Amino acid sequence: MTTTATTLPPPPRANTAHPASPVSGSAVACDLLGLVRIPAAELHLAANAGLDPALLDTFLPAARGPRPAAGARTIRLSRGPAYYQPRTALPSWAALGEALGRLDHRAPGQAPALRHALLDNLHNLAAAGAYTLWHGLTDRPSLTDDPRPAALERLLETATSTAAALHGHRAAGPFAPHPGDLALLQAHEAGWRTFRELDSPVKIGNELRFLAEHVLAPRPDITAVLAPLYGSLSLALAARTVLPALLGRPVDVHLVRLGFHDQGNVAYLGAGGTVRHRATAPRAYRDCLTAAARDATVLVIDDNVGYGDTLRASRQLVEQLGGRAVTRSVESAWTLYHRSGRHDIADAADLPSLRPNLHHSIQTRLTGHLLRGDTGAYLSDGAHRTAGTLHRQMAASFDLAVSTGTWTTAQLAAMRAELAHAASWNEPPVPRPAALAAA
Repeated sequence: MTTTATTLPPPPRANTAHPASPVSGSAVACDLLGLVRIPAAELHLAANAGLDPALLDTFLPAARGPRPAAGARTIRLSRGPAYYQPRTALPSWAALGEALGRLDHRAPGQAPALRHALLDNLHNLAAAGAYTLWHGLTDRPSLTDDPRPAALERLLETATSTAAALHGHRAAGPFAPHPGDLALLQAHEAGWRTFRELDSPVKIGNELRFLAEHVLAPRPDITAVLAPLYGSLSLALAARTVLPALLGRPVDVHLVRLGFHDQGNVAYLGAGGTVRHRATAPRAYRDCLTAAARDATVLVIDDNVGYGDTLRASRQLVEQLGGRAVTRSVESAWTLYHRSGRHDIADAADLPSLRPNLHHSIQTRLTGHLLRGDTGAYLSDGAHRTAGTLHRQMAASFDLAVSTGTWTTAQLAAMRAELAHAASWNEPPVPRPAALAAA
């Protein structure tokens, strides 16, 4: 499929026969990082369908749980070392797509957790590869006959298709890469990232439904969404299909590489606090955002807001381009309010989420278990046994927000709407690091 450089490739057609669940965004339960457990019965179906056991070993590590009972049957986890080392996993990409096709053909609808796991790994490879080329083309612009721009378009198309399928929408593909794109990625050494902070389909589904119902539907003047990379990439790709399906109208989704917590080596800011647009995206995508933002209202969605620098810079960029920004955090570092009365993001997040953030120290520990292949340590980690519910945590965040006295009436009203909406969410509670809990 040949496309021209636009915001992202056209979204796949929604599956009207089997629509996405508007509550969970996924047919299976996900844990803190977005992993699912694949039961023994589905593994038996995989064997009957002829899926390669070695491929499953590569992408879906076997586990028996933290305290396996006598005779307990092995399960598999949906992510392992290959998920967090995407460049190493590239040679198996095509085989992974073939396995999904074989499963759908020989056991249609019978292995939802296994199908989700295969799609999740396919999406991860496409998203990681797309970001790598986005990063490279931003820092080293394309020249004549450069194959990277076309490869980036195809990879974004693949990542969008897999994201749509993860959220229950029909997507004809492609799910596997073009052979030339695979060779290009294998030769590409810079820009590989190992962890997207927001890549839980359940969390993404809940977030997009809230945005559609409580932000975008009441505000038809918001015609575009802007997502800073890298953490918000999966949400942005899912938004391409999910938001138009929920709203019944088109919504443009744009990407920018912009962040200060983990991209401190990039000089994003110019004179007078302006944002160097050239540092955020390849030229074709910069031009698309410039056209979309002019005289328009843009919803900026950041995955995790701590001190608010990324949201402030994103707002500045939209205003530089002649538009107006409405800013949203999917998670907020409410623990920072406990530690410093001076910390305030009321000027950065117009729509601050009451979700507590999953602290980077916990993310690092959990992904470390998976990178080492230690599924037992992962399953027994105390982060999975946090007491209470996410909704209760969000209610505590709201009480804290009210007590600070820095939020406007409109911001507090948005928080109340989110809290009411979150009563239907099935996300697990978020653990707090011990050091912060004791502070």
